Amino acid sequence: MPKTARDTIHVTTSRRDCTVPLPHASMYPIAPWGLQRLLEYMKQNYGNPPIYIHENGQQTARNSSLEDRSRVKYLRGHIQSLLAAVRNGSNAKGYFIWSFMDSLELLNGYESSFGLYYIDLDDPDLKRQPKLSAHWYSHFLKSKNLTSLDGFLESLSHGYHSQ
Repeated sequence: MPKTARDTIHVTTSRRDCTVPLPHASMYPIAPWGLQRLLEYMKQNYGNPPIYIHENGQQTARNSSLEDRSRVKYLRGHIQSLLAAVRNGSNAKGYFIWSFMDSLELLNGYESSFGLYYIDLDDPDLKRQPKLSAHWYSHFLKSKNLTSLDGFLESLSHGYHSQ
């Protein structure tokens, strides 16, 4: 079974004989403030329509690490920016993380990870395990508190468990 679409499909783009590589995660800066600015722009220039944010998440290299601290920081930053925009009158109605669990991405196959849950592709039962980000997000939803990563890790050391 191919692990990526690239294993079965050849994709290139070019301009004047200059091959352009496919994008990867490090090509995109992480800028949570951009979400707040975009929501405020929509409010000011388009009559504040209802907005649902789909597929917001951080791409990381696929590995067996369940300690995805960078994803926690990414999600916390974006949710903080979303809440700031809502407090300023944005009509944002929904926010959906990409994704619940690692999945097959069209161009990257299983090389990248977006999920809150890790899937062991070498296990015949495809065992799933929550990453640190899953625990943090569960804590956020239950407590309605954007605890910092350090604060969350401190609560874990004092016996908090979101399972």
